[in-house]
Amino acid sequence: MSDNTCCSARMRKVLASFVGVLGSFLIIGALAWLVVGRGEGEVDAAAARNRLAVREKLEQEAKADLARFAIDGSKENLARLSIDRAMEVLVAEWGKDAGQGRAKLLERLEASKKTQSFE
Repeated sequence: MSDNTCCSARMRKVLASFVGVLGSFLIIGALAWLVVGRGEGEVDAAAARNRLAVREKLEQEAKADLARFAIDGSKENLARLSIDRAMEVLVAEWGKDAGQGRAKLLERLEASKKTQSFE
């Protein structure tokens, strides 16, 4: 066998590294092309439509809850006001004297934190 070759050992290593790196990039590019080029399937589109319908229903229910008045029977002295009415009450309490409105708010907070003692 002859040691006479066209390329040196160093050149073969460089060429092998180049081919390996190029092959890696080609494989990654092919995988990316498959993922991006796949498109949206019928199942994905149906699931997206379903999620959108559920979201719209939840938003409608939330808007309805924000606009209605209710009294919570499970808790004493708790009422749910519509946003417009709550803003009117807030302006009425805080509009005259902000310090007095804050004092009332803190008073209600302390009252809600009190626990009844049976000692």
